[in-house]
Amino acid sequence: MKPFALLLCALSAVLLAGCASPTGILPGTPDSVVRSRLGAPDAVHALPDGRRLEYVLGPYQQEVFMVDLDAAGAVRQVRQVRTAENFARLQPGRDRVADVQREFGTPWKVERYRASGLTAWLYPYLEGSFYSMMAVHVDDRGVVQSVQNGPDPRFLGGGNRPD
Repeated sequence: MKPFALLLCALSAVLLAGCASPTGILPGTPDSVVRSRLGAPDAVHALPDGRRLEYVLGPYQQEVFMVDLDAAGAVRQVRQVRTAENFARLQPGRDRVADVQREFGTPWKVERYRASGLTAWLYPYLEGSFYSMMAVHVDDRGVVQSVQNGPDPRFLGGGNRPD
């Protein structure tokens, strides 16, 4: 094989190895296989009957995959959680900060609004082809008070690149 062809094959293998995706992980897969394929999770959340592994993909944190494991450490489900449909399930007055973090992962940013006394947990996500940001407003007791979406400020005026 010619040196150029060898280089091309090696480069292809490296690129494909870096494209590990949680979507190919099937129910029943052991935790050890998940971690060997995806690496260490960005966070681990307790579930009543197992654990949830959080994997943040991409540089803008718009895709967050949760891998739910049962008590024995086997995969139950894998899903991308930052979607408008999932955010719509939040219930102001009932859901708490722990619920939000368990369902959507670690926020991109947390901002305190002194005038209202609320804190916004900011979650970037893709809404169709739009770069959006979901703001989950919580009070000092950690209870969700409102949920509001809008454009991701990192992309305002810059097209497809963050400002």
